[in-house]
Amino acid sequence: MRSRPVRFITFEGAEGAGKSTQIRRLEARLLALGQPVLTVREPGGTPLGERLRQLLKEASPGWTICPESELFLFLASRAQVVRQAIGPALRENLWVLSDRFSDSTLAYQGGGRGFAQPLLRSLNEMACAGLAPGLTFVLDISAPEGAARIARRGPESAKEDRIESEPREFFERVRSVYRELARLEPDRVRIVDAERSPEEVAAEIWEIVSHVFGL
Repeated sequence: MRSRPVRFITFEGAEGAGKSTQIRRLEARLLALGQPVLTVREPGGTPLGERLRQLLKEASPGWTICPESELFLFLASRAQVVRQAIGPALRENLWVLSDRFSDSTLAYQGGGRGFAQPLLRSLNEMACAGLAPGLTFVLDISAPEGAARIARRGPESAKEDRIESEPREFFERVRSVYRELARLEPDRVRIVDAERSPEEVAAEIWEIVSHVFGL
């Protein structure tokens, strides 16, 4: 009999896909069932991770981060959140919902920056201490639609983001890797069309979660 996957769900996808919205909706559904939930984000989720998030997202004149430094800063944030937040929460039988995790490194530093996938998988293994999500949603969105959604955000989100400012070709490579991950791991990685309404996306996500975890 197949064992039930760990109650660790990650949300992936390019900028503008609506990950934060869908995490809030799923969190609300679980809480309504009386299920304890921890929500984290990457980079972030811990005091160290939030400091690293500021460094990684900053876009200002004269501020540069080489691809190798970017990779290790993301890994440092992940190592910290696994040991300080995600691991303890799972041991206490909480649900953990994460806005990005190890697949982001494969997509962004692999597809986007061109680092070799075997190297990234090895580094992820160390950073994650062997921890893998039980279920991953890739909110699939085209690069033009993602850019359009970012442009429509309110003034509070208008500050330039270093990664959001990458060219369209970068995000097309990122999307390609996510789709390949879903092909390689269909039981864990589920592609969800994020160009539909938030309500339609949330309904599909809940249907999958209910089925996978027997809710």
